[in-house]
Amino acid sequence: MQTQLLIHYLPQAVIGLGLAVSAWYYCMTYVGARLLFRKPASSMPGESELPGITVLKPLKGLEADLLQNLATFCRQDYPSFQVVFGVADADDPAIPVVRQLQAEFPHVRIDLVIDGRIHGTNYKVSNLHNMDKASLHDVIVIADSDIRVAPDYLRRLAQELADPSVGVVTCLYRAVNTGGLPTLLESLFINVDFGPSILVARLVEKTRYAFGATMALRRKVLNEIGGLLSVGNCLADDYFIGNRAEARGYRIAISNMVVETVLAVGSWKRLLDHQLRWARTYRSVRRGGYFALILTHGTLWALLNLLWNGFGPWSWVVAGALLTLRLATAKVVAGRYLGAPLTWPETFAVLLKDVLGSSVWFLAFLGDAVQWSGHAFRVQSDGSMVRIDSGVAAAQPAYGRTAKQPDESTASA
Repeated sequence: MQTQLLIHYLPQAVIGLGLAVSAWYYCMTYVGARLLFRKPASSMPGESELPGITVLKPLKGLEADLLQNLATFCRQDYPSFQVVFGVADADDPAIPVVRQLQAEFPHVRIDLVIDGRIHGTNYKVSNLHNMDKASLHDVIVIADSDIRVAPDYLRRLAQELADPSVGVVTCLYRAVNTGGLPTLLESLFINVDFGPSILVARLVEKTRYAFGATMALRRKVLNEIGGLLSVGNCLADDYFIGNRAEARGYRIAISNMVVETVLAVGSWKRLLDHQLRWARTYRSVRRGGYFALILTHGTLWALLNLLWNGFGPWSWVVAGALLTLRLATAKVVAGRYLGAPLTWPETFAVLLKDVLGSSVWFLAFLGDAVQWSGHAFRVQSDGSMVRIDSGVAAAQPAYGRTAKQPDESTASA
């Protein structure tokens, strides 16, 4: 009898838990947004106190709006900075874009490093390590190639780093949709899932990670965590840079500045590959957190509640209330706080994205292989990865016209 009662009531209890947790979670995304974006501004260092900054921008191929994205890093309102671009292939189509930037911004120190040497299975980190030899300044900013920023970007990072207890400064990002349903769904994953999840995480735990959209840190901190090659085999290199800095006693600061990432997914396969890579990366570094993440999938629990209760009247009331809360908080947090306003069709597309997201959550448990930058890898239990497709020959290092060594003149190149 007790077994029969358990079988009857346990599914409803689990569904009820999912409904309650997801409702709490949606409310907390709004609370977290208000708290982060009400954070008082710390005092800006004086002009003479602003440290020199080197921005490292690893490139591979022509991404959407690449010239416009990279140009925003050259338009910084900052007294002393350098931008280092790096590619692994001398025929990379991003090289002419860098040459154009050098011509358009002659007053900015822009270096190009072409170096195909591989130092681990994370080829982006290999690129960053090869580029770092051209760094001129003590403060390093690493930002992905699809990121665009405002003119005060470096000033605001320097403002956060003025606190010696801060080891790494990172920030949220919003997605710019360049067209197509797969790209729209990818943008929603960022604007209504990823960003809000970080806003809630700040309320319940200490920040122990960083994001590839922006990582700013002093050379001293980078050396203490073992340099860039310490994460040369890690899939989530940004996570581990922040994690290892926090383990050394530093604080990870999330700025209330939001940068932009420009998306052009192009196909459903690329969308699924990227979401599976993100999910399996998350599962490899935070197993408990990933497992509990399903409790925040309110759309899934609303649908399960409808099915379990035979689409009864009260199950429709509960589903309607929860989904209204989901869409309302998504629209407000994305539009008002992250600067990514949703049209009404985009708002209702959040429900489609939620169904896809729940499907990906389950699929992540069916293997440990990921696709990244045209290659296949297997994610290990410690977050490292091994290549599982054919190897690639390393190119010989070469430099562009700005390939001066750090001890040479710092004049614009």
